[in-house]
Amino acid sequence: MKTALATLGVMSILCSAGLAFAAEFAVLPKGFRMWTHTKSMVIPDKSHGLYGFHNIYANKKALTTLKAGNGPYPDGSAFVVSFYEVKNEGGASTQGAKIMDAVMVKTPKASATGGWAYGVYDAKGKRKAVDVVKGCYECHNAQAKATDYIFEKYID
Repeated sequence: MKTALATLGVMSILCSAGLAFAAEFAVLPKGFRMWTHTKSMVIPDKSHGLYGFHNIYANKKALTTLKAGNGPYPDGSAFVVSFYEVKNEGGASTQGAKIMDAVMVKTPKASATGGWAYGVYDAKGKRKAVDVVKGCYECHNAQAKATDYIFEKYID
């Protein structure tokens, strides 16, 4: 009986520790399209993991640091990237149907992912089952750790 209780206690501690280190999933903010649109870009290669016409938005907290060009970003900073199909019309690349939204929010709760919570939502705003550590954080950590995990630079 003591062994069973001890085992249960250890498992409980391990599960609690695992939950503490689980990646935070960022909520898609309502009204983010009213934030500052900081940049658009196109990745036209459909085989690329980030294919699409991208519109990038930053909230006021993120925008101040982004404009200054140095970090770290304060808690509450947030970015949303809206991905759209790439349409070619008359020699111009434009955005087609929405693919998804990707979110980054700076929060102390996200200690497992460099202080940023990540989230991915489909075209209708429904949370996608994405491993945000493998699908988001690992790339940001490998390529943008020196800029507080943000790839974007402010373009005036």
